[in-house]
Amino acid sequence: MFLSFILISSLSFASSQISFVEQPQDGQFYCRDLITNEAIVPVSGSIATPDVDELALVVFRDGVYYQSDIESLIYTNGQASFDLTVTIVAGLHNYNFYLYAQKSGIRRQIMSARHIVCGDAFIIDGQSNAVATDYHQEGLANESQSNWIRSYGTASVNASDVPVDAEWHVADGIGAYSSGCVGAWALRCANRLMDYLQMPIAVINGAVGGTIIASHLRDNLDPENLNTIYGRLLYRANKSGLASKARAIIWHQGESDGQGDPAIYLADWNIMRSAWAEDYPEANNVFIFQIRNGCGVSGDLDIRDLQRRMPDLYDDITAIPTTGIDEHDGCHFFYQGYKTMGTWAAAAIARVLYDAPFPSSGYPPRVASATFSSPAHDSIDLIFRDQSQALFLDQNIEGRFYLVGGGAETVSSATATLGKITLQLSGPTLATHISFLGNIGAGPWIKNQFGIGAFTFKLPILP
Repeated sequence: MFLSFILISSLSFASSQISFVEQPQDGQFYCRDLITNEAIVPVSGSIATPDVDELALVVFRDGVYYQSDIESLIYTNGQASFDLTVTIVAGLHNYNFYLYAQKSGIRRQIMSARHIVCGDAFIIDGQSNAVATDYHQEGLANESQSNWIRSYGTASVNASDVPVDAEWHVADGIGAYSSGCVGAWALRCANRLMDYLQMPIAVINGAVGGTIIASHLRDNLDPENLNTIYGRLLYRANKSGLASKARAIIWHQGESDGQGDPAIYLADWNIMRSAWAEDYPEANNVFIFQIRNGCGVSGDLDIRDLQRRMPDLYDDITAIPTTGIDEHDGCHFFYQGYKTMGTWAAAAIARVLYDAPFPSSGYPPRVASATFSSPAHDSIDLIFRDQSQALFLDQNIEGRFYLVGGGAETVSSATATLGKITLQLSGPTLATHISFLGNIGAGPWIKNQFGIGAFTFKLPILP
């Protein structure tokens, strides 16, 4: 019977006599194998004492005996190696690990690790709206906090801080650049995925506010260079064991590049994406938020439109809008705004990775083309990708459309039908492009039936 395993005696044993190569930590998160839905937890090392002839690894799940592994020790020159393993199953289960040393049937506990979980992990990077801290001191961002959502180490921007924090934490949505912090929308996203999938979620967020994309590139001579944003994030991902198994990367950045050259941005993106492919080999999908007006971005649409078009350029990219969200201070979002972003991100991830769309989500409205709908060039049809999608227009939306390359003509009215918006102009125009800017702060917006905003865009107007 298992109960005989847990008898603790006066068996002589010194901690200096055992050395671990691998062992779980309190609160550790293990990524599941996607085929087996399991993770192997190794406990290995070496021992140098004549007082031990057997080791037993015993695991409880949710307080009930689950599994064990026993190894007889073979000594060579006074030292014996050991390699014990237990397989845990993904799901909302807590595993406690205990390692016992045995001599002549007498056992003593020599290691324990509690609150071990297994599920899926995600990486986040970007600038301040990826940090997504409690910018307005509302104290609400941890309403989605859960013991099933974990993070590792510290997001500190100081190189010396990162190696010091080698611990697992319950993920935090309020803090910034601190232990366990993942940001408000990341925590909401993780909570939604946890609830939907019924498994723990791990997030490591390495975002740094006010940064251009070039500052996120890898130092190829030293990928874990702690003086770089990329290096600090990769260091934590590798130390936690999540880098090789992370399911996806979520990116929210571009405000600091908002007035830059999209060709340069795209070149830097390709460099960074190639590095991600090497360092996060199972993160075969990338989710990017399209930035919006504010935080240095005004009428500049080139970077935003590139982000809208990213899914056309790369099969592994899914774009998520930030339009349709009123709770915005001109740069950052209030908690309710970040909460909405997290919900939308979870819906996109569930749809792409798990083929399981959330209720009440739907696809964000994404324009496909703009065409003059009259010979006089005084009306324009905006055709959306989903021709069956219902579109809803807030009042005064006309003022958020701009004609480029014409005269003083404006959009005088806008009407929506399934998959199409028709814009009536104040008069015939020679304009070559039309743009939809969105807003700083609250609407008006173009939305789908679930309130998800349409991507902003700049399009040529076809004859």
